[in-house]
Amino acid sequence: MKRLVASVLALSLLLGCASVDSTKSFNGMRVSDPSATPIAHINADTWGIYFFSIPLFYPYEEGYVDIDTTVGLVTSEARRIGANRVTDMQSDVTSVWLPFTFVLFYKECQVSANAVR
Repeated sequence: MKRLVASVLALSLLLGCASVDSTKSFNGMRVSDPSATPIAHINADTWGIYFFSIPLFYPYEEGYVDIDTTVGLVTSEARRIGANRVTDMQSDVTSVWLPFTFVLFYKECQVSANAVR
């Protein structure tokens, strides 16, 4: 029984995730208006497992799997790298039923933007 509980706890630590990636390589291309200096393109992704609409496993430190949380990750990363605004923000939220569970859903939110000065 102790092994089962330990396995479930270990698995639960791996199920919810949040990540932020960025790149500063634009190959000499302009990514925003000419008056702005591009710093980086930032992409954030959060995902978790939900029981209908109740979160079971999600990125606890960042918040829930929603646009507010994911936009917060993008804008805080932009501020951290020295940008004073973001442009061309795009978002996508997906919720997919996990087959054969009948009650569990995988939910993911992605947000990307260009950080500029």
